[in-house]
Amino acid sequence: MRDMRAREAEVAGELTGRTRSWLVSSTAAIGWAAFTMVILHIVSSHDPIRDTISSYAITDRGGGMLEASVLSLAIGSLALLGALLSSGAEPPRTARILLLSWAAGLITAALFPASFTASTDPATGEIHQYASLIAFLSLPGVGFSLADRLREVPELARTRMLLRRLTALSVLSLAVFGLSYVAADFPGAPVLAQISAVLPVGLAQRVALLADLALLAGLSLLAVRTARLRQPEPA
Repeated sequence: MRDMRAREAEVAGELTGRTRSWLVSSTAAIGWAAFTMVILHIVSSHDPIRDTISSYAITDRGGGMLEASVLSLAIGSLALLGALLSSGAEPPRTARILLLSWAAGLITAALFPASFTASTDPATGEIHQYASLIAFLSLPGVGFSLADRLREVPELARTRMLLRRLTALSVLSLAVFGLSYVAADFPGAPVLAQISAVLPVGLAQRVALLADLALLAGLSLLAVRTARLRQPEPA
């Protein structure tokens, strides 16, 4: 019996160490992505309120920083998936697929810039737009799927509640961003023009991105708390 408990403790220690490594990698990559994005906003002459983030692909200063930031965010999200898997959170297949879709959408959007100039291939801009749409729609689904999974773990009830709130915030901010995007595309309509004036698309997009970063932080917290829960109690 003592040998069995020692073996369980050893396995739990290995899992905890593995989860810690994945979380460190994820936090570093996502942190670097956020830092790079902030620096890009400081050095570029774009308007952070009215210009979309995609427009920073073509900038007077900070060229290439947008792509580096988005790719780093994708890498951090993949490392976060590794943390969830190694922690014992057992994310359902839907959550895994959606988190991979989020990362794949980010990577594709970084590799195919939006069409803001005549020199940019319109097809590239279409790919960028749909890849971004897939990414923004996928991440809230990860939150819903994992929150539903946590019903089976009463010890993580508080984490489940936090995850549901962060997911709801992500969905709400995405809806607001969608409304601002539609309003910006139809400036001739009086009502939509008023909405666009009050809710610029650039500002709405940044709020949606901040909500997604908060949701990623919530997923990291889930991995931490699950790994601790899986540790065997001392004899």
